[in-house]
Amino acid sequence: MNRNEEFEGVVKAHWADVLRLGVLMLADETEAEEVAQQTFFKAYTAWDSFEGRSSVRTWLFRIAINVCRRNLTIRKRFRGERLDRHIELAHPETDPHEELMTEKVRQALKLLAPPHRLILTLFCIKGMKHQDIARIFNVPEGTVWSRLHKAKQQLKEKFQAIKD
Repeated sequence: MNRNEEFEGVVKAHWADVLRLGVLMLADETEAEEVAQQTFFKAYTAWDSFEGRSSVRTWLFRIAINVCRRNLTIRKRFRGERLDRHIELAHPETDPHEELMTEKVRQALKLLAPPHRLILTLFCIKGMKHQDIARIFNVPEGTVWSRLHKAKQQLKEKFQAIKD
């Protein structure tokens, strides 16, 4: 398998996850699409230097988060109200018998600050390990534990405040 075929498989395997991450961070589908394109362009140009110290997915998420941060810096403000319209892209429907509980969880997630929503998404929804999240954010693993704990507390408070 040549380099292009190998990388094409990486794009197919991870495009949707990188796109959802962009939607979560930027709250705009068009910008998220651009972030995904920029992420995979940067990854392709650096593909030969990828050392495999983390998974490809972790490496791509790290690149995507950096691209998103740059875009947010350029934008100079976060338009969180737009995220509410796109949260369903990041959190697809579950089984119908869980719909009521799922909707309450979605409402609670919408009320969280974007950094809390992001870390919960990576850990709980994407199933990433603490070590991988630490690599993505370039922080010690203990910091991930702390941030995750705080995000879970906030989610619990928001969840309990929502009336059935």
